[in-house]
Amino acid sequence: MLKKQVMEALKIAGIEIKEEDLETPKRFGDIAFPCFQLAKLKKQDPQKLAEDIVAKIKPTNFIEKVEAKSGYVDFFFDWKKVSKKVLREIARKGEKYGKPKKIKKEKIMVEHTSVNPNKALHIGHTRNSCLGDCLARILSYYGYDVIVANYIDDTGAQVADVIVGFKFLDIPLQTEKKFDQYCGDEVYVKVNKLYEKRPELLEKKKFVIQKIEEGNNEIANFSAEIVKKVLLAQLRTCWRLNIFYDLINKESDIINSKLWFKAFDVLKKEKFIYYVTEGEKKGCWNLKLSDFEEFRGLQQPDVTLVRSDGTVVYVGKDIAYAMWKHGLLKKDFKYEKFVVQPNGKILWSTTSKNGEKKHPRFKNVDVSINVIDVRQSYYQNVVKAVLNFISKKEKKYIHYSYDVVALSSKTAKQLGIPLETEKQFIHMAGRKGWFINTDIVLDALFKKAFEETKKRNPNMSEEELKDIAEKIAISTLRYELVKISPERIIVFDLEEALNLQGNTAPYLQYAYTRCCGILRKAKKWKLAFSPTELAAEEKELIKKLAEFPEVLENSVKDLRPHYICNYAYELATVFDKFYESCPVLNAKEKQKNFRLTLVYSTKTILKTVFSLIGIEVLEKM
Repeated sequence: MLKKQVMEALKIAGIEIKEEDLETPKRFGDIAFPCFQLAKLKKQDPQKLAEDIVAKIKPTNFIEKVEAKSGYVDFFFDWKKVSKKVLREIARKGEKYGKPKKIKKEKIMVEHTSVNPNKALHIGHTRNSCLGDCLARILSYYGYDVIVANYIDDTGAQVADVIVGFKFLDIPLQTEKKFDQYCGDEVYVKVNKLYEKRPELLEKKKFVIQKIEEGNNEIANFSAEIVKKVLLAQLRTCWRLNIFYDLINKESDIINSKLWFKAFDVLKKEKFIYYVTEGEKKGCWNLKLSDFEEFRGLQQPDVTLVRSDGTVVYVGKDIAYAMWKHGLLKKDFKYEKFVVQPNGKILWSTTSKNGEKKHPRFKNVDVSINVIDVRQSYYQNVVKAVLNFISKKEKKYIHYSYDVVALSSKTAKQLGIPLETEKQFIHMAGRKGWFINTDIVLDALFKKAFEETKKRNPNMSEEELKDIAEKIAISTLRYELVKISPERIIVFDLEEALNLQGNTAPYLQYAYTRCCGILRKAKKWKLAFSPTELAAEEKELIKKLAEFPEVLENSVKDLRPHYICNYAYELATVFDKFYESCPVLNAKEKQKNFRLTLVYSTKTILKTVFSLIGIEVLEKM
């Protein structure tokens, strides 16, 4: 609100700027516009330019005065008017404060998680899930029609590894471990080690891949059973984190539903692909990269879509899948109800069977956001280039890339992962067994949160302690995986994550708990929007509350959930300073009601913010 007021005032003065061009000064003014860059372009003195701009600006309803100082245009607000506007709006709209009035027309598919169904989710996968879930929450809140999908590679090499273990190495199916952990931690690791000692097993793997893709045979049916069992175990982890889906898209159904063959016909008709008649790739179908302007001059080999044995490479399936998403294929999947999720929502799945006649409409999206790690950027660019070329116009196919999650050496030791050297952090490696499953991290966080909560609340019941500890554990992991911009690597540390001070979920939750405690003790009070006078800490809190709609808008525009995380931490910090400096319950009646309104408004915004990034609200800690 405040920055938009400033931008509008500058626009009237003939200066059009972006929001990021404004600064929050430490000494002068409430918001400042630095004139140095513009002065350089205009070849003017910055102070003289600032004075010229100020001369053209008139005070508005909220802007009390404007001054030119040291090359800055400083804006001073009438905080009583701002307070009345902001606090009244929060009270009126409640948890809808910042939400646009109009429903957005675009249909968006957010696809995330997409872990190979041969293992449990480790925290690297969970960064994917949490980023995708936050994007879906934010876009839905902002008014878009959002479909959340989970793509399952049930025909890939990693699934084949597990099937080789069960079918040809007599590894037992029964286990007391969670099934996804058993397959990933034991079967997958053991089979990959045996490949080195027994190379003939690689022929078995090749045979299994062919049979799975062929479908309707004993190996394919057995594989489907294993995949479903692993997938349900993976979903239990996601559900524990309050992550839910609308649709499971299985890779096998791209083949079985003939979607791939429809896409293949289009690619051949458009002459994007060619059959290789000689050399190492003889018998393959390759994509001609020279057809696409963005790949010319890169000296990259053409991309194989179909191997010489007739099996389809995953990038080929991705192209067909993207065409389906954006309505470039008339054919659709068949669908069945897969499971009712703990939130009561039906999770649908593609199927090769008859399916159900009545189902939601999933394809023909306007935007597809594909949360896939940065290592897949090249092939995602290939998919997007083909999609745009076929459609004759640019489609909103977004590869939402992110970097990896590593473990601090201290946390690796705590979790029993052997370290060869005293490294600052370690990268995970599935085939070597160097990873930490999300379930293990959540359990460790739960244990630590339970102990800390019990110390602070010795008389609390066991059931209540467990509920609080679980909510802290869930919030802690989610926040640690989303608060960093997706382009940066995360080094996860258990102890730092659970700190009640600093930029952690428990610190944010404690701010909310404190709001609840104050309002509980206040009992009867009245909303008061206009202060008699304003302390600096009150002014700072009002300013931070007023920022939320702009933060939300920018988070949607840039697809950056960490903007909201940063805002949540800033709001909690500003509220902390307000709490320490401004007595609430012991203030005089008018001032008390106003400060209670500030507490109530902070609680309202924190609750909204928590719902967008997946932090659990706690009234007691």
